[in-house]
Amino acid sequence: MALSPYEKRSLFRFMAIYLGASFLVVTAFSILFYQIDSKSIKERVFSHLRMEAMQISASAVDAQMRGTPFEIPQSVGCEYRLIGHDGRAIGGCIAESVDLSRDRYVEDGCAYYIDRSVRGHMGIDAIVVRDCSLHRQMLRCSRNVTMMAVMAYGFLVFVGWYLGRLFLEPMREKIETMDRFIKDSTHELNTPVTTMLLALQKIEKKECKPIYLKALQMSGRLIARVYEDLSFLLLKQESPEPEHLTRVAIDKKVMESIDFFSILAEQKRVDVKTSIEPYQVEADAHHIELLIKNLLDNAIKYTRPGGRIDVTLKKCVLTVSDTGIGIPKEKLKIIFERFHRENSVEGGFGIGLNIVESICKLYGYKVEVHSEEGEGSTFTITFKQT
Repeated sequence: MALSPYEKRSLFRFMAIYLGASFLVVTAFSILFYQIDSKSIKERVFSHLRMEAMQISASAVDAQMRGTPFEIPQSVGCEYRLIGHDGRAIGGCIAESVDLSRDRYVEDGCAYYIDRSVRGHMGIDAIVVRDCSLHRQMLRCSRNVTMMAVMAYGFLVFVGWYLGRLFLEPMREKIETMDRFIKDSTHELNTPVTTMLLALQKIEKKECKPIYLKALQMSGRLIARVYEDLSFLLLKQESPEPEHLTRVAIDKKVMESIDFFSILAEQKRVDVKTSIEPYQVEADAHHIELLIKNLLDNAIKYTRPGGRIDVTLKKCVLTVSDTGIGIPKEKLKIIFERFHRENSVEGGFGIGLNIVESICKLYGYKVEVHSEEGEGSTFTITFKQT
């Protein structure tokens, strides 16, 4: 996906912090691993030299006790030097000087081990053995650790890049949602505001016809509905619990809402049929009003011109049916998501049905929808019986 400048800056900052921290961690673990592995290599080398020296020592002791010529065991594969009582070399292939003051040490990449267990047998005071493969083993260890560190860091870079892009997805969705919301709000408010201004201009010219007053009334109601919906979303975030609980007459709120949308229904030539029985619930009256208005608004919005809407209230069940465009089955699960719109032609923010679902969850009401694409939709609200 192409990144916006803001997303690029966010990703760069994330990657800079993440990769910096990853580099420090990988470096620290690499140094620690190298120290542990190099120490282990040295221990193995000195352990092997000790075994070689012990074989030479055992051979010298055995030769003196048996009175046989002393020979270096064939199994000894390292370099060695035999030191006499006067500190001089009496045999061996190590020509370099040896530090006899230490039992073992490393010099110029070679490991030296001095064994004194021979105790003067065959005139030998000390046995020096050397292994110069230590330098190659340490280099191999260093290369392996470096390669592992590079691979680990490369993997972390890939993971960081993937996670960075993954974390940007929700932010991008939010930004796109807000952009769409701003565009939709501009479009949604443009019609009533423009209509209102045109009507006021006509009235200012003393052309006060009933149609202009009706246009003002319709525009005012549209703006009021938008304000109520946005206010509910804001207040729901601040105070998720219902307040101002009273006995609310559902039948009266339904008739008031139908009257509220009467001008819109008349303009679209939508026939609204009702079958209302008295019923009351304990709730916030404003919430019940919002729930019913959004159901009716949704039905009017998606009903074709000349269509019909049936509103029934029997006992604790409110049903709103329309002869609109219907909803595909695969989209029935997402119609209550905020900012979801079935299409971009009918306008709206895509928050109406989300408000309906939110209010139902708030009070424990049951909301159901049945729809056939091209044949209309039916929304059913089952209130809690009181």
